[in-house]
Amino acid sequence: MTRKIFSALRVLTLLATIAFGTQTARADGGMWLLKLMEQQHLADSLRAAGLQIDPSELYSETGPSLKDVVGIFGAGCTGEVVSPDGLIFTNNHCGFSFVHEMSTMEHNYLQEGFYAKSRAEELPVPGLDFVFVRAIEDVTTMVLELTSEFNEYVRQNEQILAMFADNILQQSKWSDVPGMRCRVLPYFGGNQFYAFYEQVYTDVRLVVNIPQNFAQFGENQDNWMWPRHNPDFAVFRIYADAEGNPAFYDENNVPLHCDKYLPISLRGVSEGDFTMVMGFPGSTERYLSASEVESHVGSLDRPINIMGEVILAHMKELMDNDAELNLSLASDYFMIGNTVKNFGGEIEAVRKLRLVERKREGETEFLRWAIQNGHPEMVEVLGSIDHITTAYADTLHDLYLANFGLQQLAMNPPVTSVEEYAENYSTLKKKKEADSLAFEIIEDNDFLPAAEMQRDKDLAKQVFRTYLKNKRLTANILPISNTAEVDAYVDKLYDQSFLTDSTRLVAFLKKPSMARLQADPWYQFYTGVRKYVMMLTENIQEYFANLAELDKQYVGAQMERNGWTTAPDANMTLRMTYGHVCDLKPRDGVTYDYQTVIDGMFEKENPADPDYVINEDVRTLYLAGDYGRYARPDGKLPACFITDNDITGGNSGSPVMNAKGELIGLAFDGNIESLSSDLEYNGKLQRCITVDIRYVLWCIEYLAKSNYLFKELEIRQ
Repeated sequence: MTRKIFSALRVLTLLATIAFGTQTARADGGMWLLKLMEQQHLADSLRAAGLQIDPSELYSETGPSLKDVVGIFGAGCTGEVVSPDGLIFTNNHCGFSFVHEMSTMEHNYLQEGFYAKSRAEELPVPGLDFVFVRAIEDVTTMVLELTSEFNEYVRQNEQILAMFADNILQQSKWSDVPGMRCRVLPYFGGNQFYAFYEQVYTDVRLVVNIPQNFAQFGENQDNWMWPRHNPDFAVFRIYADAEGNPAFYDENNVPLHCDKYLPISLRGVSEGDFTMVMGFPGSTERYLSASEVESHVGSLDRPINIMGEVILAHMKELMDNDAELNLSLASDYFMIGNTVKNFGGEIEAVRKLRLVERKREGETEFLRWAIQNGHPEMVEVLGSIDHITTAYADTLHDLYLANFGLQQLAMNPPVTSVEEYAENYSTLKKKKEADSLAFEIIEDNDFLPAAEMQRDKDLAKQVFRTYLKNKRLTANILPISNTAEVDAYVDKLYDQSFLTDSTRLVAFLKKPSMARLQADPWYQFYTGVRKYVMMLTENIQEYFANLAELDKQYVGAQMERNGWTTAPDANMTLRMTYGHVCDLKPRDGVTYDYQTVIDGMFEKENPADPDYVINEDVRTLYLAGDYGRYARPDGKLPACFITDNDITGGNSGSPVMNAKGELIGLAFDGNIESLSSDLEYNGKLQRCITVDIRYVLWCIEYLAKSNYLFKELEIRQ
């Protein structure tokens, strides 16, 4: 259901990622770039907070350091090396989509679990890679020279920067290292640029994946919630060629030897313990102005939340009534549910915390400083940001509303290729190429079977109704304007178009006609969407271009004001955060303890709710009450704990380490009370939800019985 319906709409995904913040980050939070540790005086803060190892052990380019044990897992998560033989711990939900692709009704590794009993049983995972950061370099001067003809919007675009990254790599000492790539990204609103030299390993194998109803106990209802009891973890292993170099899967590949890996501590946690998290947080926007926050919530969060709730309800009904659909839709449902709940929580958190109002108050103080320190132009800069965000708010809202809904439709007829075929049919026929091209058009496209067609029609009706009810502009992506017309229009769209049916399309390709194509309902729908997007895209590009120029000035002034001592926004590059184990007091009279035990899972059990059904193998183990060396002193099995570490999406799977640099847990979620944290860190409310490493090891030993792994782990009491 997540196939993109129109390539023209993909531009919106790119546009959505180009926004650069404009409000000073708080000093008690921060996703720190360790390359700047000395410049930002981070070492002293770490020692004062409780770090017991030398800060140089966190990041080094001349010797082993903690940066060498943490990597990008599967492009959107974090994993960590826990043995000299390339064993990786990460979250279950990070491997979810990969294991989903490997699963069938006969071998349902996603819902029933997979437990290797030896290295010979470890399964190759198609499409999965693991990426290590080898070095980070300031390339600001080089980038500014290479992009001197570009505006800020284009200069800071990651796709544009990627055009220069290979050249930068070739000029570096890493150019001949196997598997190396270079990523160049903007920092501090485009005032600085850094190159990340990264080594990509492509042979990653599945070792342990516990059943979905255990790993994701509580599912979307518990997502972003505390207390939690699910052991959200999975185990993989990196393989390499005989020389330790990255290599595609081969049965002769061997486990990657790692000089540096994380030792594991069984000592557990206590309130106030120092903790640090290293990983690859995806995106924060903490330097946004008040008007940008208002636009973010109202024009991005709200339309996606509205449309997403409708889509999730449709999927949930299908999944609850069909076991095969439950498996096939599981990954999409998980990802959409995570996004929708996140955005909804952010809307509510921004309101409750009065973030927009407090941003405006902060801007008043900033402008007072700016005028006193030779930056009177900041008055005009902030005014221009306010004006442009207000002017484009409704356009952004409707584009995100339409785009998110259309992306979920499975129907994807070959409109463009058929159009080109029909336009050039006479020439193709003369060259005797028409039949072969027609065959390719049919063969290269998937046509929905009847049952899936009906499901997609039902979803399209809900998407179109939701769009018509909630759009703000008079411009309309549909040729109808009344929700009462939706059912008849969708039926015509799916049932009468020859583009949606392979038999009808074959007949058309034998006698193509542009007039007939232009009369086809799906072709008219497609061209209407294309026209709508093209009409608005030029304006949106102007919006982002202007905003990027303004934000660079604003962020630059903000950094000058704070002496460049605050952390840059997250952008899926290696970061470190530090904090402490602590409880949560989200509102008056309510306090949540900092740790849970497995008993809480059974207290939540509800056989009538699929999200809270207990895995029977886990029940058997629980009733036996044997927790071995993983039990707390009171005999309870620890499940999860929380800290005030500053994390966001992308940190999933990140190692949570103690003051000695030992692994004590895996970060897997945040809490709903602080879902405005991507816009502002709030130490009183923001919590990093972590699965206790003792829970992880208990599952591996008692549930998976993958005991061969313990021969390579360094476990400290």
